[in-house]
Amino acid sequence: MIVNDIAFDELAYRRALGGFGTGVVLIAAHDALGRAHGVIVNSLTSVSLAPPVILWCLGGGCAAFEVFTSCRSFSVNILGAGDEALARQFSRRGERLLPADRLTEMQTGAPVLSGALASLDCRMRSRAQVGDHEVIYGDVAAFRAMGAGDALGYFRGGYVTLASGA
Repeated sequence: MIVNDIAFDELAYRRALGGFGTGVVLIAAHDALGRAHGVIVNSLTSVSLAPPVILWCLGGGCAAFEVFTSCRSFSVNILGAGDEALARQFSRRGERLLPADRLTEMQTGAPVLSGALASLDCRMRSRAQVGDHEVIYGDVAAFRAMGAGDALGYFRGGYVTLASGA
């Protein structure tokens, strides 16, 4: 790839960004048939507290791209340190349907993952294509925090435990 008339090393760029540790979340939404899809992302950002607005990014190659870009509501589920297997399962390529016995609902009717450290129930606010990703904004309609527990993180290409500082 050429950027500003110079060769751009995408692999080196990915490694550089990998030095920024992030949390890991599972985004969930229903498709038109009512099936719950899940995708793992580490791009969650709080945009505003008043009103509460978040954003996350979805790659254009995601098998459930249409589900997440056309849904009216979705949930953001912050994964605990013990959820690495779930994260690996839902970060692979291909369609990933969430098991009904792991789901609940809150205010919007979006599927919410039972047992997550915290869950945000969101209404689709807007979206914008930026490069090869879709930036998705959500209005937080409701949330719940499950209390104590270490979070699942991602750092330098691998999963890590994010322990509480308290």
